[in-house]
Amino acid sequence: MTTSITFRTDAELKADVEDILEDIGMNMSTAFNCFLAKIRDVGGIPFALARKSKHQRILDAYNEAKEEANNPNAPTCTDPDKIEEFILA
Repeated sequence: MTTSITFRTDAELKADVEDILEDIGMNMSTAFNCFLAKIRDVGGIPFALARKSKHQRILDAYNEAKEEANNPNAPTCTDPDKIEEFILA
């Protein structure tokens, strides 16, 4: 059994999100069902809602990169022609 949810959002935001979802082969309905299922699974919003400073976001990214660099099981790429593809994968 299914039900409908109706909500209002900014038209530009909706268009931007639809473009992103289309690129990954997903529609808005599927994306929201994933979001709702994740809320159910974790018992709350599945991401932090606190605002971090730019400095903290940079520091977090640095620490994550440092941790990944020290991980002996982390995937690597030694081909300079494929580094961008590797990073973006």
